[in-house]
Amino acid sequence: MTSKTETGHAKNIANAGLLNTYIIQLGTLYKPSNPDLELDKLQAFYNDAFSAQQKVNTALPPYTLAVDKREAVFAPVSKKITKLRKAYKATQDVSQAQLEDFMTIARRLKGLRKGGTAISPDSEEGTQTQNSVSQMSYDQRTNNFGQLIELLQNTPNYAPNETEYQVKTLQDEKDKMLQVTQAVADTFIPLGIARGARNKIMYQDLNNLVDTFNKSKDYLFTILESNSPQYKAISKIKFRKA
Repeated sequence: MTSKTETGHAKNIANAGLLNTYIIQLGTLYKPSNPDLELDKLQAFYNDAFSAQQKVNTALPPYTLAVDKREAVFAPVSKKITKLRKAYKATQDVSQAQLEDFMTIARRLKGLRKGGTAISPDSEEGTQTQNSVSQMSYDQRTNNFGQLIELLQNTPNYAPNETEYQVKTLQDEKDKMLQVTQAVADTFIPLGIARGARNKIMYQDLNNLVDTFNKSKDYLFTILESNSPQYKAISKIKFRKA
């Protein structure tokens, strides 16, 4: 999925190419005193930004697929915990205290407080910002799932016949959680680097694309009549900081 932000970057780059096309059509009329606004500099800016955005486009799909795969692995967890609770409750000699221990971990896995009140999920956009109250980050959920396995492993009579509830199956599922979470981290690193390089060219450098092309527009407005078709067309080309 392409975010609105990514679309905004692409729009800035496309508009840079469009403005360059208008400048080419003006020929010798375009002669700024500022060397940063010369056509060859603007064309180089466009080429560099286009190349940087292409690297982002290349790095984005592996990250998106990794995120989707992680979601697919974690999606069934809450439903499974509900069934697992019943299997645990049906185990011989499980005490109320043990069942409450199970439920404490289960609530953390589901992002619920005691009593069923929902807890807001963590924000997870690349940097995976942690929220100490919700414990709903994927790392936290995997850790809580591991704690649940430990509880089952240390319950003497817990030995279900159903494969899906057996400790070995749950351990394999935990390993899968770790794998898909690591895959997200691994694919985010090149994406983050590509985005950083792109953003530096377009927004952060002292002479960045957005500021430079806006200055070029300012110069164009000094040499074009406000009622001319070129002026009206160029005035509609926007460059905005992301």
